[in-house]
Amino acid sequence: MKSLNEKILKFDLTQVIYYSMILILLRVDLIFIDNTPTGGDMGAHVVPIKYFIENFASSFKINGWSNDWFAGYPLYFFYFPFPAILTYLFNLIVPYGVAFKLMVAGSIVLVIYSIEKLFRKEDYLFSHIGIGAGLMFALTESFTIYGGNLASTLAGQFSFTYSLGFANLAIYYITKSKHKYKVPISSIFLSLCLLSHLIPFMLYLPAYSIYWLIKKDKIQLKIISIFIFTTMVTRFIVPLIYNLEFTTNMSYTPYTRLKDLIKPDILPYAFLLFLFLLGRFNFKKLIENKTFSLFEFYLLLMSVSLYFFVPEGALWNGRLVPFFNLGIIIIFFKMIDFLLNDILQFQQGKLNTNLLILSSIVVCIYIFYDKWFEFNRYKLFVFGIIGLTFLGLVLFYNSSYKLFNLGVFVFIMSSMSFLPHWVNWNFTGYEGKEDWQEIETLYSSLEKLPPGRIMWEPNSDLNKYGTPMVLMTIPLFTDHSSMEGLYFDSSITTPFHFIAVSGLAEKPSNPVGGLSYINNDFEKGVEYLNDLGVDYFITYTESIRDKAMNNKDLSLLFVSDPFSLFEIETNKIELVNQRIEIFPRISFYERTSSSLFRDTKYQNFFEKAYNNFKHLDEYRVVELPTEVNLKPSNHVDLKISDLIISSDVIKFTTNKPNELHIIKVSYFPNWKIDKGLGPYRISPSFMAIVPYESNVLLSFERTNIETYSFYIGLFSLVLSLILFWRVKQNV
Repeated sequence: MKSLNEKILKFDLTQVIYYSMILILLRVDLIFIDNTPTGGDMGAHVVPIKYFIENFASSFKINGWSNDWFAGYPLYFFYFPFPAILTYLFNLIVPYGVAFKLMVAGSIVLVIYSIEKLFRKEDYLFSHIGIGAGLMFALTESFTIYGGNLASTLAGQFSFTYSLGFANLAIYYITKSKHKYKVPISSIFLSLCLLSHLIPFMLYLPAYSIYWLIKKDKIQLKIISIFIFTTMVTRFIVPLIYNLEFTTNMSYTPYTRLKDLIKPDILPYAFLLFLFLLGRFNFKKLIENKTFSLFEFYLLLMSVSLYFFVPEGALWNGRLVPFFNLGIIIIFFKMIDFLLNDILQFQQGKLNTNLLILSSIVVCIYIFYDKWFEFNRYKLFVFGIIGLTFLGLVLFYNSSYKLFNLGVFVFIMSSMSFLPHWVNWNFTGYEGKEDWQEIETLYSSLEKLPPGRIMWEPNSDLNKYGTPMVLMTIPLFTDHSSMEGLYFDSSITTPFHFIAVSGLAEKPSNPVGGLSYINNDFEKGVEYLNDLGVDYFITYTESIRDKAMNNKDLSLLFVSDPFSLFEIETNKIELVNQRIEIFPRISFYERTSSSLFRDTKYQNFFEKAYNNFKHLDEYRVVELPTEVNLKPSNHVDLKISDLIISSDVIKFTTNKPNELHIIKVSYFPNWKIDKGLGPYRISPSFMAIVPYESNVLLSFERTNIETYSFYIGLFSLVLSLILFWRVKQNV
């Protein structure tokens, strides 16, 4: 392993120019302004990450319960904790808004760095062509949701971007690194990949496993890598798999057309590669120089194969576009690198070559300047990029190879069409929006009311406040909870919320596929407000406000233009007087297969609850073990007092012990009752209990599977440290 001095001497200072340009593109000047970042899903992600920092991190917990969204949901059981953990670490030294933006920007820097590493010939030999490839991938603008690129990251997919970056580093260390502990290091990055997102992990795991198996390395180091991986991921991944039945399947419609895979901004590179294959190139020399690796071809093969043949329900095939893009970009830039080295060996006149490259760079700089200079708020961004480009021209002038790669970098920068606008929009924050005062006024009025569960009318026009999801921040700025949230998959109440709100909105979003929505059925929507335990309803459009004004069950509390807030009388705890239909609890395999692969051979509680949703006043579906039998209550005079619903306890006093109660909080198996039966899952998605005493206590507790996974991880850590100490003595 090289000494620190050797590493410093081999460090290519010219890469500082490239990364400085990337940071300027990411508006480092805005990152360090203390505000609340917004834009797309990112404007809602600020809520659970802040909750994680305030409620979990200080207790060294990676997940738990939150009542902020969807009538309660398990937080970071199904979504990935690494971005929240990283934000927490940043937040130890800088304000939350700055920490969040640092985390987001870090994902883009990481993915560009990881792609550049894949191009390196040696550990400390910076790849000028590689960083161009990384920037090309990050700045593709043809998709904004699949993940990996800057556009998707700004839309909230930073977790996917981190995962992809860590996956690339895992492949680099297992295939190219000369570090003596390269295999254990690669397992650390593979673990971080999984803790950031599942999809890149699943795509990269087969390739990584093959490389791991054929790697000629000490068997002890390979065993250490297994223990490290087990240590880092077991506590998170085991409960996730075990609880898969409690996620909401979003039922995405798969793509079937080739043009949905090969996007317009990647099509020219795919076409040029096709022409290269038709040309007369020295493929023997390509092989001898080890220009390509099997990995980039693996990415292409897997992304294309899964795009057309992945089983429906297992993976939305739109998510494969980033991997296809990455494979094409790596192959294309490696081909350019090969051709460029070949051409420069036989160049006639270095001066002429450099002048041609310089002219091209000047043209790109002019295009860049002309496109963005008119926006006064972008002056630092524009002059920063131009200044660093000219510095690069001075430093790289003696190397046509480096000069050409600088030109590629600047060309990619000049080709952007909307990304600088989006970065500016997100990082100026909610507080930087012209109409934000209207939201502040609304929230100020909400704070004067008793805490409650709020459903609000969705509308795309809300984007003027930062994102159409702006009211998902109700729990961040007030003591209330929002019925609608971002982590759709994490709460089994999600589908029922969206059915309900579809009747209460002028322009409902209806994001969950396969549901029968009640568009324009306002009266039914109000009925569902009571069924879901909603306390307040916020209207945005005049048409919905007028309907609310004419509804006997809604009472106007205040108007805060353009919003109006109505109250509805509802109860969080009720007796179950309806007829009971028992759903027998099925095996783990059947539950998981039914929820993950939509295996219709097995019964599914959700289907029963979904069919029951329109008839909740007639009967309820209750999921019960075979040894338990429940009966509905014959009483109606229920009195509940001293109700507390928090992240770890639900407490109340009832005058009807030994009767069947429903608690209108989303069901999850971590909830345990102190003295009584249950809780059991009851339609639509809540908890049914039979308390034995008047004072009722439910606690959110660690399950056995979580405890076992924690100790397995701890045991693996001890084994890895012991084995590492023994190996180190012999290295």
